[in-house]
Amino acid sequence: MGGNQSYIYSVPVTEKKEGETAIYRHVNYQQEIVKYPNEEIQNLQDLLINSHSKFKDREFIGKRDPVINKFTYKTYGEEFEDAKAIGSSIKNLNLSYQTNEYKNLNLRLIGINSRNRIEWSTVDWACALYNFTLVPFYDTLDPETTSYVFEQTQMTTCFCSQQSINLILQVPKTYNLRNIVSFDDLEENLIEQVKKAGLNLLMFKDLIQQGKQQMQEMPKDIKPDQVFTFSYTSGTTGLPKGVMLTHRNFVSIIAALDEKDPNENDSMLCFLPLPHSMQRIFNAVCWYTGTKIAFFGGDIQKLKDDLQDCQPTLMILVPRLFNRFYEAIQNEINKLKGFQALLVKYAIQSKLHNLTTKNQYHHILYDKLVFNKMKQAFGGKIRLALSASAPISTEILNFFKIVLGCPIYEAYGQTEGMGLEFCTSRYDVKAPRTVGGICGQLEMKLIDVPEMNYLSTDKNELGESYPRGEICVRGSSVFAGYYKDEEKTKEAIDGEGWLHSGDIGCLWPSGSLQIIDRKKNIFKLSQGEYIAPEKVENIYCTARGVQEVFLYGDSLQNYCVGIVVPNPKEIKVIAKELNIETEDLQELCNNKDIIQFYQKTIVEKGKSCKLFAFEQAMKIYLEPKSFISLDICSSSFKLIRFQAREHYKEIIKQLYATQ
Repeated sequence: MGGNQSYIYSVPVTEKKEGETAIYRHVNYQQEIVKYPNEEIQNLQDLLINSHSKFKDREFIGKRDPVINKFTYKTYGEEFEDAKAIGSSIKNLNLSYQTNEYKNLNLRLIGINSRNRIEWSTVDWACALYNFTLVPFYDTLDPETTSYVFEQTQMTTCFCSQQSINLILQVPKTYNLRNIVSFDDLEENLIEQVKKAGLNLLMFKDLIQQGKQQMQEMPKDIKPDQVFTFSYTSGTTGLPKGVMLTHRNFVSIIAALDEKDPNENDSMLCFLPLPHSMQRIFNAVCWYTGTKIAFFGGDIQKLKDDLQDCQPTLMILVPRLFNRFYEAIQNEINKLKGFQALLVKYAIQSKLHNLTTKNQYHHILYDKLVFNKMKQAFGGKIRLALSASAPISTEILNFFKIVLGCPIYEAYGQTEGMGLEFCTSRYDVKAPRTVGGICGQLEMKLIDVPEMNYLSTDKNELGESYPRGEICVRGSSVFAGYYKDEEKTKEAIDGEGWLHSGDIGCLWPSGSLQIIDRKKNIFKLSQGEYIAPEKVENIYCTARGVQEVFLYGDSLQNYCVGIVVPNPKEIKVIAKELNIETEDLQELCNNKDIIQFYQKTIVEKGKSCKLFAFEQAMKIYLEPKSFISLDICSSSFKLIRFQAREHYKEIIKQLYATQ
């Protein structure tokens, strides 16, 4: 597929104002931003009923059957009937908590606390069909945060897995919670613990049977602005905020899919946590298109097996996982010798050249000899992939485009904007340097941030206009506000309806956006230089043997320090090269020669990516444990900075204390 050097994403639809750019819209939606796929679909109930009429007999949603060790699927019609049964039981047993105490919003709240599974989706459908508002918990939330959500929502019922029931029983106070609906059969001792906690225990399978025997009519008056779900943000800066997302938010994303064209012949592995807005969006996309959904088994060590067995054609991952796959493939490539090593080297160089100059994903010879084997690790049938939630390096993005032989979209957005605010195009050769253009359900502008010297009047070295400023969006997928937090809502959305991101962007002549800085997570060194740590960390994670990085800068110091998690396999290879005999990970991380090697490697990588000297980590500590295992990452795999800072407080002091 050839590339278009002059691909246009968005165009201005107003004149520029003082202190901000013009307002930009997607090139295909200049007259009006989109709200609905069509007039018949204005909420998620409409969507499900419409798609059920088309796909009711098709295999739709499945999981691995432990007996035959293969994925088996329910039809769209079977899932639809189960969802109606659950919705009916919720109504029959009065399980939702009805409230209008906040801004007179009429809400019927239902909680869910579980890892991804088919039953999760069934409850989601039930809420869409019967106008309940679903409140999902990340299954990794600590007891304090879980208690906070119970307090704020006052929910009376929560659907749970066995594991989540055990966690809820550890929560100090569950406030108005009365009912637990268990997805799993429970042992007697756990049943007794639930009863002892004063909670009524119901079984999910019983609710399906009871609901089918006493089916309730679905409501006919669900408004597009009705709140469909809360999304409690990952809490990187403290207690999470309850983001209220409406039916319109979801259907407008589907209306703006454009070239991202899943259909009933596609399949997707549901891998990211369902409370994560991006996974939730693409599940809803599958509801609309009839795309088959296979549920990840939950064991990260068996992710490769799930991919190979369900053979998805669509894949949605976060950069941290792309980075892990990249490390694993590179380690295998580094083991090659002689002709085989030369073949792979030239194959990669050739395909990268064709990709970046012609936007070509395939090569008849090299795909057959080299890349098809790599592609099999992902099931062998991927035709579209998407990276979301955090920045991904151009090096890794392009590598997977040539490995998978397909477009990989890079999406950007906040949970408050449904996560999919900007997206790249398969037709744009220059896409890896940007996050693409504004999606069709929104419009955007940049506003000046003079304290950081980012202005809408900025020009490049040739005198051409390259506006810079804080990214703001407005439109159909902007959230309804934070539940019971009007102050934070007003901080996020201004009086004209613009959602302020806190991110700094540069607008290219193509109408595409490059993320260049962050207003919220920046820190300033003693000499007055601002640092955007995520940019540096993203670069360092592409250096040899590096798995994770936390960059920190003390405002009283003139340099940065870093916590580096090495790849546990590659550090042992590096040790052998340095004639270090031990394979103990802790000993390797404490070894001065190893530390020196990593320090030199990341600084060289930073230089090659044109980092300024003040952005580089001048001293590092090697951490043998992953950030995820240390519980300093959110459920969407983002580093929680204030927790990381607290965790490494003494080590940071030592790094700054040593000369």
